Amino acid sequence: MYSSISPRSCSNPGCKHSSCALCICCNQYLCIEHLQNHSNKQNDHQLTSLITEINILSDRFHHVSLVEPYLITSLDKWRTDAYRTIDHFYETQRRHFEQFIQENHDKQRKEIDHLRLKINDLIREQNATQEDINLIKDTIKLIEQDLNDLSNIQCNIRPLVIDENIAQIQSNKITQNLLPLSRPYRTMNIIDDSFCWMTTNEKYLLIHYKPNLYLLDRQLSLITKTPWIHGRIYIMCWSLTLNRFIVITNDTIFTIDENLMAIERCDLNYHNNIYHNWRSGSCSNTNLYLSTVDLGSSIYEFTLLPSIQFIKEWPSPIICRKDECIDDLCYKNGKLAIIIFHQPTNEIRLD
Repeated sequence: MYSSISPRSCSNPGCKHSSCALCICCNQYLCIEHLQNHSNKQNDHQLTSLITEINILSDRFHHVSLVEPYLITSLDKWRTDAYRTIDHFYETQRRHFEQFIQENHDKQRKEIDHLRLKINDLIREQNATQEDINLIKDTIKLIEQDLNDLSNIQCNIRPLVIDENIAQIQSNKITQNLLPLSRPYRTMNIIDDSFCWMTTNEKYLLIHYKPNLYLLDRQLSLITKTPWIHGRIYIMCWSLTLNRFIVITNDTIFTIDENLMAIERCDLNYHNNIYHNWRSGSCSNTNLYLSTVDLGSSIYEFTLLPSIQFIKEWPSPIICRKDECIDDLCYKNGKLAIIIFHQPTNEIRLD
């Protein structure tokens, strides 16, 4: 704080002593006697300023909420969406159960009515044989057994398991950890180096692992699988609007229900001279976006409803230059994120 200089008079009024130091804070020459007092005053001033700053922080602490409203709003929205998903699942399953019970009731009622008519006919015609009577007895026993089975039917429902890492608080400050991912809680081994494509909806994970499509739940337990014989897959995504998975090979678009029971082919590639050599894709609630594989890539837009139909093309150079190609794209919140590869420099950028 201080530096020695050539002797000068002390700057303190009325002091006759020579100065021994220069205060670099206020540029005053001071003698030994007044130097300590001056230093104490300067320290007191700085401490007073620090107390003021602490009081300001304390005031913010007591008047500003430590939890941003957005965090609570996000959690509340998640809870509302989760309740809606559970309610939808419950209503769907209940309809299935009620339909199953009603169909069995109707079937048994018809059998009883038919049996009653048969007995009335035999009584009216007076030509019943012992064989007819035995057949009626056997039929009654079967109906009775069906009723007993229906009354003892059970529903096996697995408990709803919620991942503890589904909600996490993350700071917005810049750190060295660019991917703040939680530790994996399930692992599925891939036994060779073949391509493994995947996509997901709210309930299932769909994986293409040669030679099958596998449907897994959140615990990576196998639900079902089906052979895939339609060529190499380049794109997989889930459409909430169609309530189906969209799977795209080099030249064909397929839609698959979430139980892998129905695979439907879209033949639009063979109409209107639509280019059919796809590289990447993504879908919104209303549209499907596909990019082509070659240099000077284009993006094609399709409707999802009432059927998948071509709308328009964005050719080069609207999206990328003739010496560039689209590596991948993703739709989110009304925008397309596009990864573009520049061949001459081997550089990659995100648009």
